[in-house]
Amino acid sequence: MTTCKARGTLFVVGTPIGNLEDITLRAIRILREVDIVAAEDTRVTSRLFNRHEIDTQLVSFREQNAARMIPKLLSSLDAGKDIALVTDAGTPSVSDPGAGLVAAARNAGITVSPIPGASALAASISVAGLSGAGVRFLGFLPRSGRRRKERIQAIALEPALTVLYEAPSRLRQTLTDLFRACGPREAAVARELTKIHEEIVHGTLDELAERFKDEVKGEVTLVLAGADVGNEPEITDERLREIVRGEIAKGRSARDVATALSQGLGLPRKKIYEMAVDEIS
Repeated sequence: MTTCKARGTLFVVGTPIGNLEDITLRAIRILREVDIVAAEDTRVTSRLFNRHEIDTQLVSFREQNAARMIPKLLSSLDAGKDIALVTDAGTPSVSDPGAGLVAAARNAGITVSPIPGASALAASISVAGLSGAGVRFLGFLPRSGRRRKERIQAIALEPALTVLYEAPSRLRQTLTDLFRACGPREAAVARELTKIHEEIVHGTLDELAERFKDEVKGEVTLVLAGADVGNEPEITDERLREIVRGEIAKGRSARDVATALSQGLGLPRKKIYEMAVDEIS
């Protein structure tokens, strides 16, 4: 009598976010033992494999070929093969491809098992030194339009610590937009975590916007303190004048500066406008 082979397991494996040593012993074992590793970019995963002497079969699984690959991977799992799903860095399905395959496997009754690993989210929070009523992870903000504006307005009122991922080319704009909505709230920018050029910078949103006025390179995580009066530095007249002076130096009119800062800081527009006019004259 022929016995049907048990169905395989889909392992969702966390990989290093930079330093190739940041991978668990269990993750290395799983990657060696499974039949197939489905990788977002096989070239990136190959470097990890070479570092840890892993020779498991690699197949490409990314957003562009997901519709074609999901049925194939499910068929392999149904036939009893174990598969590990990995992304370029970090954990699949967390602002990375993978949710579609995981959902399809669950719906098919296939066991899905997480293999935890390095996380830019947890790493950035651990070094930010900021407080809030819990943590809210938003991934990437919408690039523009009404949805972006609404999301930023919600962040301004959010008492929890807010964590965002951002493209380096959009970092300054995001810091500026957040400053206009939240005022000079404390934040931290973590760039290239665990890599050679790791950089962690603390400051208020306006200070960080000035610090990163030139485009940076690498992966960026932004941690923002919660909307709590105790987290906000006191806005003295001297500090307000510094902020106004910085905005005027960017070529903005007194009217625009007054409107933006009064909304962001919750201070009288007339007072800010008079400071701005004084700086221009």
